Amino acid sequence: MVTLFLHCAREWSGTARAFAVAARGLAARGYHVTYLAEPDSNVQQSASRIANVASKAGGDDPGAPRDVAPFDVTSFSCDGFWFACAWRLRHMFRMWEADVVFVSTDREHLIAATACRLGRRGTVVRRTPASCALRMGGAGRLASWLRKTVFLFASEDDVRLATIPGRSGKPALAVLGVDASRYPDRSATKSDGVESDGLRYIICVYDPTSRGRAATAIRTVSMLAPRHPYLRLIIFGSGSDSEDLRMQAAALDVMHLVSFLGERDDHLSLMRDAELGWVVAEADTAAYGILDLMALGVPVIAAGDSIADTYVANLISGALIPADDAATTAATVVSLLTSEEQRAAMGAAARARVAREFPEHAMIDGFEGAIGLAAGRTRSKR
Repeated sequence: MVTLFLHCAREWSGTARAFAVAARGLAARGYHVTYLAEPDSNVQQSASRIANVASKAGGDDPGAPRDVAPFDVTSFSCDGFWFACAWRLRHMFRMWEADVVFVSTDREHLIAATACRLGRRGTVVRRTPASCALRMGGAGRLASWLRKTVFLFASEDDVRLATIPGRSGKPALAVLGVDASRYPDRSATKSDGVESDGLRYIICVYDPTSRGRAATAIRTVSMLAPRHPYLRLIIFGSGSDSEDLRMQAAALDVMHLVSFLGERDDHLSLMRDAELGWVVAEADTAAYGILDLMALGVPVIAAGDSIADTYVANLISGALIPADDAATTAATVVSLLTSEEQRAAMGAAARARVAREFPEHAMIDGFEGAIGLAAGRTRSKR
């Protein structure tokens, strides 16, 4: 079955990663998969790296083959008039053989639906990012009219809150997950809780929507710094090297305590060496930030919301904090930083929880289920 993933954003995000991981997993199960990314973008580069990583075809079976053909990553520009984009998409293949096209935005939806209509083949699967409401403007409604659509969600709560067009049928569900066996065991690579330079690091997962929450993290560091001079904050993610964040740190006189790294390919190494992980991002980027930290055995701090509530067991695998409350947050951070035993217990519980409850193969099952719904819808139409 021919499957396309259309992603029009240029910056790497949790949503782009979800599509790339799903593409890898589906390719491991025998699907012919192509990931369409903006030319010379961070998405194209990162998806290409994931495409070339051997995928475990057998889920949790350690005896299953791991080396499989990678999926294709192809340049495709979404710039310009939507119909022109759809025309280019249809005619970039000698024959239009796509059975399913995955999208996540109104514009992608309209381009894919029009291409399927022009090619007289294929169904669109529209995925809503984790903890986000399905919002369809005029372009999305037109796309649903042009081509019947399967709607894919990241949690049962998201399904319940969504207003799905009546003719779309049953929605599909794919909870984000990771393969914990791909992550190094942090307890085996780190002998004690203090870095050799005597510093302790908090890694902060950022996205462009989270400036206010990142400011809370910076304020917390400024409150703790006088009595805890060993504390350092590392902020990474798209937009984390912005001048606005630097000005926040400068105003609080903690520029020497905070690092602003921007996007990083080595984020797992940064996470592994941290004492705590603080997730201030939203949607899929937040979900993957939490999952990565848990899989590495790093205790997670996050504001209590639907994403954090889904993945973090409060005071077991991490700590849920009230939003924008620096005083309470500071007390929580100090409590964890000063108790190596508690951090170790939380890290072990987090690693076990992500392996048990949020495996990557279950997420791939969800994407495959959406393809099954799409295929059934196409057959019934024919």
